[in-house]
Amino acid sequence: MAAARTDSPRTHRDPAEVERKLALLDAEHVRPLTDLVRRLRESKPNSAVPYFDPTEAGIRARILLLLEAPGPRAALDAGSGFVSPDNDDRSAENMWRLLQEAEIDRAKDVVTWNVVPWYLGDGTKIRPARSSDLAETREATEELLSLLPDLQVAVLLGKPAAKAWRALDVDLEAIEAPHPSPLNLNTRPERRDELRQALVGARSRALS
Repeated sequence: MAAARTDSPRTHRDPAEVERKLALLDAEHVRPLTDLVRRLRESKPNSAVPYFDPTEAGIRARILLLLEAPGPRAALDAGSGFVSPDNDDRSAENMWRLLQEAEIDRAKDVVTWNVVPWYLGDGTKIRPARSSDLAETREATEELLSLLPDLQVAVLLGKPAAKAWRALDVDLEAIEAPHPSPLNLNTRPERRDELRQALVGARSRALS
């Protein structure tokens, strides 16, 4: 299985890296997740739904990183088309660096996703997820969980992800943590530390 590059963040700014990942979408470890995205795209043809990153662990993941909704660098035409810490934006870079600091092997242990799988913005600004969005996407999140037999822990990145998770009533350990946005972390060092410790705790749980 091809792994994500670890030499630097924001590797999706390289078109060749994006093309490499597109060629992996039907690899065995990620094909069920790719099929899930294809079904979501069919059910919401006017929505932008990015793919799972095929250089992560896919259905073999032991750690689920769950965010709110994809940003423009994931979902829109100028973006990569993937939900990934390799995206060319500051939130993804924060996540990439913190995963490195927590010594988490993404290719072995991680799958990254959003409680709302499609883009919620207008191309200029992203609106917050509403209760109606979370209710609409509950079934997709439940389907995702059914595809992850080795999952040990979910890291809920931000309040909307935590709210959606509580509505699922899932018998799985979950760790609530701050969202990795620059507004949230770069001006609040204590939140950066909190997220790092959440990832360290997830790694410990996944390896136990």
